[in-house]
Amino acid sequence: MRSLWCTPVLAAGLALLGGSPLRATPDFLPEASAYHAYLDSTILLAFELTPGREAFIEVINLGENRRCLTVERIFMRTAEGQPLRFDSFLYDGRKSKLEGNPRACVRQRTRRRFELGYSFDFPEKVRKVVFLLGRLAYRLQPVGGEDYRKFLENFNKVNIGVSSDRLKRFQLGVLFGKSFYGSRVRCRRVAAPFVSNGTRGPVTLLSTFPRRTQKARKKKKTASLSIALKLDPNGEVVEAIPESNLEFGLTERALYEVKHWWDFAPAYQDGKPVASDHRAKVVYRLEQDD
Repeated sequence: MRSLWCTPVLAAGLALLGGSPLRATPDFLPEASAYHAYLDSTILLAFELTPGREAFIEVINLGENRRCLTVERIFMRTAEGQPLRFDSFLYDGRKSKLEGNPRACVRQRTRRRFELGYSFDFPEKVRKVVFLLGRLAYRLQPVGGEDYRKFLENFNKVNIGVSSDRLKRFQLGVLFGKSFYGSRVRCRRVAAPFVSNGTRGPVTLLSTFPRRTQKARKKKKTASLSIALKLDPNGEVVEAIPESNLEFGLTERALYEVKHWWDFAPAYQDGKPVASDHRAKVVYRLEQDD
């Protein structure tokens, strides 16, 4: 189980020159699309499902560290809630030894495009795409075909040789303006199988530590919240009820995270997935806002 990735963009101009990190809103909703995008000052990600039934990931690594992605750290769901897992990386355009490898790496200030191998029924669209890198989850934002083409036009103009953080932020601001793509949040992953041949309860596979709301940060408020869940046989959340109420919009933020971005394996009864009750605990920490 090795590392992978996840974050987005601010505005051009004086704010960028001030040195603030490029950061997207965490509150976009996942929805079905053939195209998904992510952008921040260290990494840009493009995900595409083609009419030719191919799947591609393209990466610009603007950072100073090598980034590696494994197929088991790509979390996807179809519009109907079915989980999807890729089998391997097939090709990176250079006929390298990548074919059949479950892991692909991108060196610092490098751009790579990877085709992915799969054995599931190919979907025309997927609702959720999450890449995990270390303890961070990069949530890719769904975009339409025209917006994706515009994203790629600017993607192609990025100067990957720039080493100054200030110049990176300024260049991205000029290219993408006030557009936001994706979000990044700290996460915890559990290495457990999605399916079972026996009987078991549901399993939380991916949980997040969301950033606090602006009001909660001003009040220096930290908190935790338990949420009672009902899951369907796909492990999708069909009902989420908070067991208490937090101030400053923290309850609403917690419900958003659990309903849209946490990932659950369903309960099994004699080898068949079944609906079940489950519980999630969302914890707000000071360091998650950094």
